[in-house]
Amino acid sequence: MIPITAADIRWIRLALLQAEQAPHEKWRVGAVVVRGGSVLGTGFNKYRNDPSQVQYGDISYHAEEVALRRLDGSAYGATIYVARITKGGDLGTAKPCLKCQGLLVENGIHTVVWTQPNGLDKSRIKHLRLVAS
Repeated sequence: MIPITAADIRWIRLALLQAEQAPHEKWRVGAVVVRGGSVLGTGFNKYRNDPSQVQYGDISYHAEEVALRRLDGSAYGATIYVARITKGGDLGTAKPCLKCQGLLVENGIHTVVWTQPNGLDKSRIKHLRLVAS
């Protein structure tokens, strides 16, 4: 396991601020892409369109996906911070799903830090991909 740093705490707080903007009460997730102390992109999960009109499985854009779409330049070597706030207002598990893990690899993300109910977890992307969420 990789140690959590003061900088990780700072950036996960920004991801939590992003999560607060998510429209879904149960799945409020935010993401922040950082490299060299600079924010490259931010995002929160949101509906693709009105959920009552969607007949197929994936009705939302995940926070990681939104943050990657908003990148200011390349994400190569960057860290992504992903935070989830539960319906009750507590920290929830925000480990990226397999689809998002693939997007992170494609975009050159090196490290992922995510919230857990009891704090934070951190992993190199090459190790994260070995285990499904």
